[in-house]
Amino acid sequence: MKSNIIVFGASGKTGILIVYQALNQGHQVTAFARQPSKVTIEHKNLRIIRGDVLDYDKVKEAVQGHDVVLCALGVDKNKPNTVISDGTRNILKAMESTGVKRFICMSSAGILGNDGGFWFGKIIMPLFLNHVFDDKKRQVNVIRESNADWVIIRPVGLTDAPKTNTYKVNPGIPTSKSIPRADVADFMLKLLTDKRYDGQMPALSSH
Repeated sequence: MKSNIIVFGASGKTGILIVYQALNQGHQVTAFARQPSKVTIEHKNLRIIRGDVLDYDKVKEAVQGHDVVLCALGVDKNKPNTVISDGTRNILKAMESTGVKRFICMSSAGILGNDGGFWFGKIIMPLFLNHVFDDKKRQVNVIRESNADWVIIRPVGLTDAPKTNTYKVNPGIPTSKSIPRADVADFMLKLLTDKRYDGQMPALSSH
């Protein structure tokens, strides 16, 4: 089934793969990006919107008329901020006011506190990614409090390796330390129609 989807965070490393794979599957795609020049794909089924996710009016205008919203928002630096959570709040508010129900969001292993493994959970996250993860946790709460039909996925360390299609989805602790971004994009697009993880936060890892 072909959908009309919008991707927030479309210029990021995972976001651009979601856009690319969605177009290959025949979907209509809107890419919402702060820097449209980073969305280096040209396709007849692609529309690129320049916008800031913190600008509610722009977000609402962009969301209108889509079937599904995919979110791959990220930040470049580990400093105190609320871009991911506030941006997600704007997206969900826009969805509610325009009647769009389905929301698929990429978060990260580690947001549950005990699901990132020892090295990541006890060393990397507290020392180098504490502010990023504080906001990712706020984002989860925003999504849980919404009326959307949501799925939050928790991939482990993202790599630029090719797509494998052999990744593992489970409810608790991930089974590996890394996964290709291309597999994350693949799974998010499967969730356009696969409802079995609705209201859940499945972990995503390589075999």
